[in-house]
Amino acid sequence: MKFSIGDPVYIKSNNEEGEIDEFIGSDMASVKVNNKLYHAFLDDLEHPYLRWFMKKNTQAKKTNIRADQLIPEKNAGRVAAFPDGLYLVCMPVYLQDGFEEIVSKVKIYIYNETEHDYQFEYTSLVKQETQFSLHSDILHRQHFYLHDLAFDALSNHAVFRYRFIDKQDKILDNEGVLQMKPKKLLEKMDAVRFENQAFFHFQLFEQILPRKKEEIVFTKMQVLQAPKNENHFDFSKAIKSATTEVDLHIEQLIQHHHHLSSSEIIGIQLKACQQALDLAIATHQPTLILIHGIGKGVLKLEIIKLLNQTKHIKSYVNEFDVKYGYGATKVFFQF
Repeated sequence: MKFSIGDPVYIKSNNEEGEIDEFIGSDMASVKVNNKLYHAFLDDLEHPYLRWFMKKNTQAKKTNIRADQLIPEKNAGRVAAFPDGLYLVCMPVYLQDGFEEIVSKVKIYIYNETEHDYQFEYTSLVKQETQFSLHSDILHRQHFYLHDLAFDALSNHAVFRYRFIDKQDKILDNEGVLQMKPKKLLEKMDAVRFENQAFFHFQLFEQILPRKKEEIVFTKMQVLQAPKNENHFDFSKAIKSATTEVDLHIEQLIQHHHHLSSSEIIGIQLKACQQALDLAIATHQPTLILIHGIGKGVLKLEIIKLLNQTKHIKSYVNEFDVKYGYGATKVFFQF
């Protein structure tokens, strides 16, 4: 059965009507239903004209039926695409190249196959540079379109960071990182091609568990007295530790960081920045490069606040650099 973009259609599997928004490959279409998008196989769609005609005749026959004789209609719910859980779904978009199809980009969605509504934070990165970032909500048993990502970028060790917070119970707060490894991506693409699937997916969570509160253990601090002839500040050791640049990306500072909140990560990064500045000032370095990346610019703004409050800083500049792009700030000192 042939369809065109904008055609009204009836989705047989979930008993809903909408219109064709776009075609996905040769056997699927995106259908808009009440400002929501569904993906359906063309075999699952039909023109609704006959259904409208039958419905009109049925309504005409029921005009003489009393109200107490009417049978309430059952609301058809959305058909779940996956078992219970939260999923990142990737739908390849193909281009015709001669006699073969090649994947040009991938449409990325979040599927919420749970009974909970969530606030979520999502960021996709390629080579530590943010490609897309979003804070939003997703309702229960719904899916959410995020963005398109070029297939070349996806296959270049793309990283997806996410965090979900239950809107009714804020203690249900969990986050994680999904790294797209080339070998795993090839396996997923093979399944799409040879098993005639329209998309591939990754389960993020089966359910959101309460965030574990970290225990703080207090121990007695033993104060050690340095020998009278020994200076408190070891200048020679500081010189050896000094560096002309410091990378403030969280994965470069600590190994296990996936359980940390955004504010905790910023705190660790600023502490490392302050230590680098203190060491540079103590050893009278002329310059220091702070690598903060681009992202949303939150870390960069916090670093600028710190620089404005630090003595011995003559100036700082954030200019394009071949090595860092716009992801680093160069600090100049004055003593």
